Amino acid sequence: MRDFFEVRDVHVMRSGAHGPLPVLGGVDLRVGRGELVCVVGPSGCGKSTLLGVVAGLLRPARGRVLLAGRDVTGTPAHTAYMPQQDLLFAWHTVLDGVALGLRVQRVGRREARARARDVLAEFGLEAFADARPDELSGGMRQRAALARTVLQGRDVVLLDEPFGALDALTRLDAQRWLAATWRAHRWTGLLVTHDVGEAVTLGDRVLRLSGRPAVVAQEVAVDEPRPRTPGVPDERVVRTVLAGLGVVPDERAPDEREPDERAPGLPVRLP
Repeated sequence: MRDFFEVRDVHVMRSGAHGPLPVLGGVDLRVGRGELVCVVGPSGCGKSTLLGVVAGLLRPARGRVLLAGRDVTGTPAHTAYMPQQDLLFAWHTVLDGVALGLRVQRVGRREARARARDVLAEFGLEAFADARPDELSGGMRQRAALARTVLQGRDVVLLDEPFGALDALTRLDAQRWLAATWRAHRWTGLLVTHDVGEAVTLGDRVLRLSGRPAVVAQEVAVDEPRPRTPGVPDERVVRTVLAGLGVVPDERAPDEREPDERAPGLPVRLP
């Protein structure tokens, strides 16, 4: 698959009590057009920081973000970003909340609302167009936030643990909606999650970040055909990623592992 966007040798430093702290230590990744790649890693390793760099909200100390070969480092106009919270304004109806991204892009109110209404139907929320966010369940709020994100029509969709606050059953339903939306639109996406099973269910590939300063330490392709069943991920892929995280032992013989996996901690760069 041809590369659509690329993160090249990205380094990020944070201010600490005793001087600068390295967060990202040379991250390299590539994502093809229409590909959904999931990122996992230890807590605090810099996954959300990486999304901030790709979104153009953070400028790295070193490195570049490329979109179709064009340097877009530090420019946010190419991405739609869905953070961990739904960020639906309490005083907006669901319809106006979903249309907000288009209004920010200076799309007229009438057109923005018409397009938002179409998307609400796709997400099963058309009956709640005139409701306020506090009238929705947690899963419905996340669906509305995802609809708002996708409706912006950006080149890249970034999802930062979008279902982290949901209960287990609602989370599975939200995963189903996300997978269906991706299949319908085939947008290019990067999704951060703490849930390895979720990553394997949703992603074409799973990238594992190391501890700080983070690099891409492992890449695992998910070959299971779509559509997949939320909550029933490919166990082989899950165990491979969990072994890389040190959660379960790696049961493969050394000669069955990829060359770069035989040396623990060695950064793996995408081809």
